[in-house]
Amino acid sequence: MATMRFSLRPLVFVVLLPLLCSGVAHSKSPFDATKRAVLPSKAAAPLLERHDADGDWRASEWTISPKDLDRLEAVLAPALRTSDVGRSSFDTRAFYRQYMPVRWKTFHVIVVNGFNASASDLFPDRGISPDQWKHELMTVFGGGCGYWYTVYVVEQNRLMALPREGARRKSAVVCNAPK
Repeated sequence: MATMRFSLRPLVFVVLLPLLCSGVAHSKSPFDATKRAVLPSKAAAPLLERHDADGDWRASEWTISPKDLDRLEAVLAPALRTSDVGRSSFDTRAFYRQYMPVRWKTFHVIVVNGFNASASDLFPDRGISPDQWKHELMTVFGGGCGYWYTVYVVEQNRLMALPREGARRKSAVVCNAPK
């Protein structure tokens, strides 16, 4: 009588692979999705003035997709943890994020402005709309690493190294006023 031999390995592989892949594809964002907004390209001007020595930055109203934001945030989360922002006492997952589409040379880039408190959070008695940050660039002079910015290059899926004020080395995430 002939014996049939078979292995469970291919069966286990066929069953587990889709489960593993679906977990990666639908993994939870490292940030609060209610604290992100896309602003017009022109809103990035105050942040880019520091880095326009070569004149290669320009406003460009291309559409930032949800997929672009998800990929950006997957790169941003570990960069924040290893930056001066991550070494502070802030919960980096709770930051507000403003995203602005810009062109740099031939690349699509997204300028990110991050902050731990909106104007309505900072000044609750001044009647500032809680949604103002969704429509206007939030700027703070000083503020330490609770206020930061970065630039994401879409085609390269990476954050750009930017010069830090008063420092020789560059950083992917730049604090507004590092301590």
